[in-house]
Amino acid sequence: MTDLLALGQALEAIAGCSNDRDVWDRYGWVYATDGDERDARFWLSDHDAEHDDPSVEAFAAEHALSTYLEAATFADVLDVQKRQRPLSTLDDYAQALAYYSEYDAFLQVAGIDEALGEATAEARQAARALGVGRGIFAAFDVALVQCPSSKVKGAARIVAAVLDVPVGRALALCRDLPVELGRDLERPRAAAIAAGFQAAGITLEMRGYRAFPWMEAPALG
Repeated sequence: MTDLLALGQALEAIAGCSNDRDVWDRYGWVYATDGDERDARFWLSDHDAEHDDPSVEAFAAEHALSTYLEAATFADVLDVQKRQRPLSTLDDYAQALAYYSEYDAFLQVAGIDEALGEATAEARQAARALGVGRGIFAAFDVALVQCPSSKVKGAARIVAAVLDVPVGRALALCRDLPVELGRDLERPRAAAIAAGFQAAGITLEMRGYRAFPWMEAPALG
């Protein structure tokens, strides 16, 4: 990635990954210009890019960038903030990042039980109702809601594999729809389930949950 990003774009780049491992595989460090995080410009280096690589040094010097946080740590800061306050604003994330950058510690949101480290069930449910997931990556609920009678047996075989239940049990489930196939699934898992049913000519109902309130609802494609 060679683009300079505003804070919101940097957050969305992280959210565009599938999980923590994907962040690690894609990005090495987050570089930033000096000053308030809300006004800074960010750059996410490739995973295998070294600080002393001449091209990295030249790009950083050209754009007045310095190392800010490892990309995995940057993601961790976002995740901790999100879990404490699911509907955090861009300013909230800016403050959390600034705090970690200065103190090497996560910002504790007022009113959150430090031992639990996450918002109340009510706050999480309120965010979910607005289409905002629990973590900083897209998540999906997947269900089989309708199935032509001619394809019930085929659907049952797929359901059995997905839910790890006997085919007989899966057949009973498919005759008494809907069947929940997963909640808060990571993108690769949801896509794999959808692909199996698509190959059999069966359509699933899917709901995507976005990482941040200002983003569009995610799609598998």
